[in-house]
Amino acid sequence: MVRALFFSLCPLVWVVAFAGTAHALDFQADFRQSTYQVGAGDAFSDLLAQHQSETLIQSNVIESLENVSTAVHGGGVTTNYSILMSTDVTFAVDGRYTFQVGTDWGRGGATALIDNATGDVVYERVITDDVWWGNDWNDPDVFETTFDFAAGDSYTLAWVGFEGCCGGSTTLRFSVDGGRFSDLTTANFEPFVLTPEPATGALLALGLAGLAATRRRA
Repeated sequence: MVRALFFSLCPLVWVVAFAGTAHALDFQADFRQSTYQVGAGDAFSDLLAQHQSETLIQSNVIESLENVSTAVHGGGVTTNYSILMSTDVTFAVDGRYTFQVGTDWGRGGATALIDNATGDVVYERVITDDVWWGNDWNDPDVFETTFDFAAGDSYTLAWVGFEGCCGGSTTLRFSVDGGRFSDLTTANFEPFVLTPEPATGALLALGLAGLAATRRRA
């Protein structure tokens, strides 16, 4: 099981959104209009609520979190937007999984691991800095998380970020047990996860209840 601190995800609710794509494993990438700046007291749930409260630009079900950009996935918008990326997986292979994020989030962002059985955030990391990796995996702005998963563990992996200008792309990659990194794509990741039945080939869409209860900071 994952060794991490537990946090409550309230007031989130989980809504199943059927994807109907060729692959059982897919990724969700949603862009919205936003001028929000991540603050020191923000939690992942705050940033998720902020993202969900904004006007939708474009919602995508895609097969890769490689070079996810506004040019392709966000209607060509280059300023004042937020991005939410997520995937719902049940692991088939025991191991230590490391995820790296290379991105342009000038107003900060966060990553979270959510237990699908309980809806709890079991790990979160919030970044308030101007993040820009410059397409260099050795850049100090590349950030990573590592988890120990056992076969049968079911989680949602989520990343949310906020950008003021320039419309940079986001790429995620992963490694298992210290092996080489591979881009986070369906082809690369499917050998490590269980394939759902076609009728339940769904992504978890993050919904919200009680937005008024969510903290927001300008």
